[in-house]
Amino acid sequence: MAEQKLKNRVRSFVTIIGGVAFFIVLKTVLAYGTFLSMILALLVFIALRIVWPKKKKESSEKSEVANDTGINPREAQRIIDECADKVREIRAMTIRIRNNAVAEEVRGIARAAMNIIDNFRKDPKDIKRARQFINYYLDATVKIVTRYVELSNSSSITPEIEKSLKKVEDIMHTVRHTFEKQYEMLLQDDLLDLDTEVEVLKKTMKLEGM
Repeated sequence: MAEQKLKNRVRSFVTIIGGVAFFIVLKTVLAYGTFLSMILALLVFIALRIVWPKKKKESSEKSEVANDTGINPREAQRIIDECADKVREIRAMTIRIRNNAVAEEVRGIARAAMNIIDNFRKDPKDIKRARQFINYYLDATVKIVTRYVELSNSSSITPEIEKSLKKVEDIMHTVRHTFEKQYEMLLQDDLLDLDTEVEVLKKTMKLEGM
């Protein structure tokens, strides 16, 4: 964008200098009258502007991309980056989970979530279709895994904590299944089933007090 502005400024400067120089030559060297010299110099200025046209801004090309995908490219990249950061946060917590089976479940959630994000990169239109995944489920999953890590690393595991841990483990299994299903549905463009699946997960989380 800055380079384009510089080119346009150079164009304006050169065409103005060209017109002024032509006026001086006509007036002083060829001894033309002032009025006639101004008219001819103006014509030269206009001719230079026509020969050296101003280039269109690249933003028009970007807007065409946005119209094709239904989302602004910069906004799409911002969403993808934020989602990827959350998935990395989820994956990083697996090193603090002592139960290997649960740790693998969390890694499975991270893999499924990253598959969805990779799909966003290939097909940005799917970002709009997976709004609940972006706006609700990733954040909810971060909270669920964080809570599990905190509880499982408690100094003393009471029966209530054990019950909570079991509840979270069941929820994580459901999350993984839902993410995998969501990825498949995005690939198949199955919007109706996608909405149904995420609503089931939301109800499950509410029933479990998540």
